[in-house]
Amino acid sequence: MEGMVVPTRRRVLSLAGALLLALAGCAEPGVFEHVQADHAAGAVGTASLHGERALALQGGEAAGSQVDADRRAAQQAAKPVLRRARSAWVGSVSVPMGSGERLPSIFTEPVRLNFDDAATGGKVSLRTMADRITAVTGVPLRLKADVLGPADAAARSAPPPAHPLMPLPTFQGRGAAPAESGGPVVMLPAPARDGVANAVAMRWSGSLQGYLDQVTDQLGLSWEYRDGVVVVERLRTEFFEIAALESETDYHLGLSGADQANATSSGNGGGGTNSTASSSNEVSEHGKSNVIGSILAAIGQIIKDVPGSSAVRSDGSGRIAVTTTKETLSKVRDFVRVENESLLRQAQVQFDVYSVTRNESDERGIEWNAVLSALGGAYTGSFGSPTTLTSAAAAGIGFSILTPAQSGVANRVTSHLGGSSALLKLLSEYGVSTQHREVSLLALNRTWDRKSSLGGRAYVSATIPGAASTTGVGAPGLVTSTVTTGDRYLAQPFILDNNTVVLKFGIGLSSLVNLVNFTSGTGSSQQTVQTPETTAINDQSTVALKAGQILVITGLSRTVSSDDRRTLTDDAPVGLGGSKTQSRMREDFVIFVRPTIL
Repeated sequence: MEGMVVPTRRRVLSLAGALLLALAGCAEPGVFEHVQADHAAGAVGTASLHGERALALQGGEAAGSQVDADRRAAQQAAKPVLRRARSAWVGSVSVPMGSGERLPSIFTEPVRLNFDDAATGGKVSLRTMADRITAVTGVPLRLKADVLGPADAAARSAPPPAHPLMPLPTFQGRGAAPAESGGPVVMLPAPARDGVANAVAMRWSGSLQGYLDQVTDQLGLSWEYRDGVVVVERLRTEFFEIAALESETDYHLGLSGADQANATSSGNGGGGTNSTASSSNEVSEHGKSNVIGSILAAIGQIIKDVPGSSAVRSDGSGRIAVTTTKETLSKVRDFVRVENESLLRQAQVQFDVYSVTRNESDERGIEWNAVLSALGGAYTGSFGSPTTLTSAAAAGIGFSILTPAQSGVANRVTSHLGGSSALLKLLSEYGVSTQHREVSLLALNRTWDRKSSLGGRAYVSATIPGAASTTGVGAPGLVTSTVTTGDRYLAQPFILDNNTVVLKFGIGLSSLVNLVNFTSGTGSSQQTVQTPETTAINDQSTVALKAGQILVITGLSRTVSSDDRRTLTDDAPVGLGGSKTQSRMREDFVIFVRPTIL
């Protein structure tokens, strides 16, 4: 018998080699070359659709790119206190300009005003000042109605009284000759003696432009040269632009969960009891913002104490027209400038989401089915192993002992153990699943940026029985539904003056695990519906971190280990019949975030 083993084994190996060669020959020759040729033809056919260099390569360090974000993050994390410049530079602050008309030169030349006005205590009304400057310069100086008080406004509307004329004092630099020399003399109206709301002294050495600046600053007024007229006014109008779009943002963030379990028991008498246990938790957050509306409200608070002030926004251009005094306009101007600087700041928020799952398992088992014959007399015995714990995916290696009738060999082994079998089952499994999501959100200060990548899967959620008729029952109808899963990201940066970023964010990651089938009935009445099984991870929070700083904002790890063993007795080895399985699963989920101010 031993001499026949080697030729038999050689024949088996030869047969296996022939089968492998036959399987290799089944592949159609040239398939690989044909596929490669198809790929090459497709690349040539679509070459005109692709540029020489992709935009990502052309961009280099474009704003918002990874290289640019890394560079800015390194600079912002270093917290520099000085700025190095290769050339001279001057910091500036915007100053409002007039209409751009050129002021006559007489207003910029040096003059000396020396009006005594002893009869009125050394001061005259604004109307008298305007009349005198008009007479000297030849340029009309107009007082707007909002400058005059109620008494002055009534007097302004009445016919002007006859004033005695008085000679003009000497103006240095003008070359005016004194009256005694017979030169020209310009006669000005004498001081008005009616009620004076705003009295000023006309003693000045310098330019008329400087004099008007001093008078209007003291009285909270303003003046401007436009259309050939010097206009003195209390209320001015300026137009402002807000670096924001007209919109109202309403957001809701929330996390909710509930656990519920039901149990029912019944006795032989038909009675029963029901028990229910449930728990739930829910956290929600709600907010609303309107940038334009809030800024308009703030401007209204600034100008509310000035009678006659107003703030109106044009929906067409988005500009805000503010009418108020010069001093209050300066406050409004500073407020709008600071708000625009803040609104125009933007941040790039980068998320790195890592999800790693590791599965390890080891399964071992042996199943004996021993038949003991000829134990003496008419006695026989059998031995079987416990049901195995190994899964259906485990590999099986089987051994059998044939009976003398089956093998044609009669000896002690075949006589006593013939018909016995042993099955060795082994499985070692290892798997790693790694998911890495790189998400970049770009948002202006105090605005939301949102991104999502979702997918839907259709399934049969219900069935409708078919309509019955004289010929039978019709086919059942189907009701389909869709389950949507995917990734959702949203973030709102709030950039402070010290470059601290208060970040409000929300992340939702969901995936479809399986569609479970549920079947009822048999034959033609069988109905099957499906229920989706999903998993989801949600994280919502508000954190504060410096620009360029990397922060781990969430982390979740879980380890599940199991060790199962099944043998004949507590201390019996597995080799006598039994099985054991060991498994370990570890899940790690972590999110890194880095804001970068652009």
